[in-house]
Amino acid sequence: MFHVSGRKSFVAQTKPYNNTGLIPSYSQTFFFLPPTELYVHILISNDDGYNAPGLLVLADALKNQHHKIIIVAPKENKSGCGMGLSLRQSIEVNQVSDNTFVVDGTPTDCVYIGLNNLVDEPVDLVVSGINNGPNLADDILYSGTFGAAMEARRMSMPSIALSITERNVQNYETAAYIAVEMTNALPHLNYRSLLAVLNVNVPDIPVANLRGFKATVLGERDAPMPPIKKANSGSKSFYNLGPAGGFRSIKRNKMQDFEAVQQGFASVTPLSSKYEDSAYVNDVQAWLDGL
Repeated sequence: MFHVSGRKSFVAQTKPYNNTGLIPSYSQTFFFLPPTELYVHILISNDDGYNAPGLLVLADALKNQHHKIIIVAPKENKSGCGMGLSLRQSIEVNQVSDNTFVVDGTPTDCVYIGLNNLVDEPVDLVVSGINNGPNLADDILYSGTFGAAMEARRMSMPSIALSITERNVQNYETAAYIAVEMTNALPHLNYRSLLAVLNVNVPDIPVANLRGFKATVLGERDAPMPPIKKANSGSKSFYNLGPAGGFRSIKRNKMQDFEAVQQGFASVTPLSSKYEDSAYVNDVQAWLDGL
């Protein structure tokens, strides 16, 4: 691929670590190549805005490992915008430092423009986060954090969506630690799992209290509470959206994302970008045949 100061990008050296398709275990992450031998070129984005503390902690942690970082993040908080694009307007991009670009658009805009127009050499990985609040279960359908990571995956780029499951975060360093460990271990992840977005949710606890990693499946939430009417002003009404529904108690063969977090693990959920489920095709075709 390419070289910087004698170090190689991980893409040039990637070999499968095993054939399980799983993230290496918590203890294994201490045995990978030191950052002085191998670096990763990373595009960082988020949905909380370019000056959000989670993004800044994440960028510092990855830079301290001598990875090459470019930040392409929204000008303002864009939480809840999913994979929205700015289709009917020009998008302003302001370069505020050598490696930081501020985009007056959505997280998906950031990744799309960043990978196509703003990088000076190929990117190896996109990390979106650190998000304030969970992206568990159905949350991903609305999440700009996850949307940015999915846009990277749509562009054939390995990606991680990284969230802490509390709004008033006390331990950004725990999620940053996990990002470093996963990034350093990425060359040893089975190739087929690089085809998925790795949706990571981290409990807001100190690193010392973290029980490890768990590869999980996506959970489900109940329907959200109804919107709350706040006021009227003439013909206008004002509403606040209701809180998210609770997690459904559905028995699964594998641990669900919210179960892992509740037990003190970092949840790592690999999610496909194909949005397809062939199990339903025959049922739907039989239904269509009867119309």
